[in-house]
Amino acid sequence: MKRDRQSGQVLITGVVMMAILLLVILYAFDVHNVIRAKLKVDIAQQSAAMTGAAWQKESLNLIGEINLLKASALLMEGSENWKTPLPDKKEEEEAWRREMQSRVDLLTEMQTRVSFIGPLIGFAAAQQAAKSNGLNRVNNALGTYLELLETDKRYDETRGGAAKYINNYNWKEPYTSLVSRINSNGVAVFPNARTAGMPETRPAQLANDRFYTEIMRCANAIAANDPPKSHHWTLLNSILKTMDDTDFQGKWWQINYRNNRFPNESEIFTLGVEFGGDYAEKTVSVINDLKPDLENYAEAGDLPAQMKWCIFDRWWFPEYYRNNYPEYEYSHYNYWYGGGALRKEVKKQYIYEGPAAYVEGYADVMARVNVRPSVRPYDKSDFAENIHKRDAREAVKSKEHPILRRKSQTTTRIGTRRGRADDSDISTSYRPGSISKVLGELKGDTPPVELDMILPVFKKVSPMPTFMPIPYGFQVLKPGYSNLEKFLSWLAEQSDLNGVPPEGTEHYLEALQFLVNGVRERARGSSERVKAELNSHISGRALRYYGYNHKFNKGAFENEFKDKLWEWYKVRDQRVFQQKVLDGPGYLQEPKLFSNGPKLRRVEIKEIAPDGKITVKKYYVVSREEGKETKNYRLDEETRKVAMPDEINGGTAYRVYVNIVNNASLYYVINSRGEIVLNGSNDPTIMYNRHYGGEGGNGGSHQIWNPGRYDGTRGPVRL
Repeated sequence: MKRDRQSGQVLITGVVMMAILLLVILYAFDVHNVIRAKLKVDIAQQSAAMTGAAWQKESLNLIGEINLLKASALLMEGSENWKTPLPDKKEEEEAWRREMQSRVDLLTEMQTRVSFIGPLIGFAAAQQAAKSNGLNRVNNALGTYLELLETDKRYDETRGGAAKYINNYNWKEPYTSLVSRINSNGVAVFPNARTAGMPETRPAQLANDRFYTEIMRCANAIAANDPPKSHHWTLLNSILKTMDDTDFQGKWWQINYRNNRFPNESEIFTLGVEFGGDYAEKTVSVINDLKPDLENYAEAGDLPAQMKWCIFDRWWFPEYYRNNYPEYEYSHYNYWYGGGALRKEVKKQYIYEGPAAYVEGYADVMARVNVRPSVRPYDKSDFAENIHKRDAREAVKSKEHPILRRKSQTTTRIGTRRGRADDSDISTSYRPGSISKVLGELKGDTPPVELDMILPVFKKVSPMPTFMPIPYGFQVLKPGYSNLEKFLSWLAEQSDLNGVPPEGTEHYLEALQFLVNGVRERARGSSERVKAELNSHISGRALRYYGYNHKFNKGAFENEFKDKLWEWYKVRDQRVFQQKVLDGPGYLQEPKLFSNGPKLRRVEIKEIAPDGKITVKKYYVVSREEGKETKNYRLDEETRKVAMPDEINGGTAYRVYVNIVNNASLYYVINSRGEIVLNGSNDPTIMYNRHYGGEGGNGGSHQIWNPGRYDGTRGPVRL
């Protein structure tokens, strides 16, 4: 008897399905663990930030109370008001004034102690809040910072650093001791800090690790092909447009540690206070407000002691940033305070910068299944990046790189990547944590900074968008110095790019050398990897020109192509900047080729003449949804233009299609100002940000924060 050859097939199918189901279950379990970890990290960070800000509030209010005590003290010089009687004013004028000054100075010392210890208590409390919400502690996370406090010249008065005594307060020992105690108990969240070692850089991109990566990607793309087949200009854009050859001669970089000197208060959760002069007129004003029924001091000179008020430092005042950072007004102030990002404008009493408590932490999730993406974008080798794309089918065939693989143990980090010194990122374009700010006001909805003196007017703390605090002077206290920090510290002392940088930072120097000197030619090794080589920019082979060529004649280009812009697509590779076309446009000067809009569509339209004769005409149109309607915009086949609304500038913009065929999708754009839209810009003929629907049957509403068109408001500065 023959056996049934189909026996067992259901079993095989079942086994395969069970195996797949098991993998799905394991994967779903891992996803659940990741989601749970994200929630845990987020809640822990928020609670820690709110706790830190609460202690900032209490510290500022206590300092403000002592300011009032100073003012009150001037009215209480009578012996009956002091435990230790004052000398008689009439008989011992000088002794009386010395005693009053001593008591006022003691109050100033108390304020200084609060400015150091108050924020650190908040830091310790923030750790407890984070740990109570499930974050694990990192042992000796502040070890490097403690070493700096002991050894770095910036914290040593004998070596030109911070003073040993600040307002008679010997700060270093108690400050270091408290940081050490917090460190010994483990750190669950890393805080923001205004440390003496954080520089301000010009160009600002020097503080961004990705800036150097981008230079090398551009260099290798240029070395591989002339002109390059791919472009990576993002962080380099502003540098290329604003700096030419003369700007890259000599010491063209500025690395300034001056503005981030030791703040004479806690570097962690810094309050932003300093001690000003006697402010005699304001002293009299405060006294008059406090005791209007008493006899006022007629003149400032009548005050019995020189006052040293605790006041707001410059970091609180928007005017300071307007005067020192040209981009502040349009990219930060208008964006955050003028209704550019939030649903409503910020209340005027809260329009100030000042301190904020920021924290970031992480959690490690153990996963059983590792899912490999279908495309591996980069293969890094010696800081040179070559693109190796793999689709899903290739990954499945590869035994070495399968899409789905089982591992006994895989760790996924949720949260900050600043858990190790070598992972440290000093740029402010990376803020995965949570942040809270102290809110206060004077009478009449007036910001507290209207008075220089700090007063006890801070009522509450509030969470806020992570990037709302200004980026200047903002850094996260990390376990140690990153390689980039070491490199910038070295570069600040150099007059050219010919020195030997610290070990492990050579690739940063190499990237800057490429930026200045350019790329010579391509050189292929046995693995077909491209390695760029240096050459002098004098020969015209500079890397920068491929991005932006200052010698390019924009007017001549527009005269040639503006009325036949589609021709550029045909001649582009022969006309852009390259070694044989030194006057061609760089990438950022080229017309941008768009393909993300609605395609051309052939339609037939019947036209009926008065005599009843029917004529069928064929047109190309672009259809676009606008609200509940679909509008058709007709192509002018002679000019290849389609007139459409300019959603950025208003008026009418024109799409210029490369080909006139059904489903054609490649086009250039001329905006309503008559300007050719270039690479690095957005398509003004597309509505990127639309919300429809409304209340009461009105068919739709445009909210303040969402104008119903492309959102052209610039976001916060990313340094």
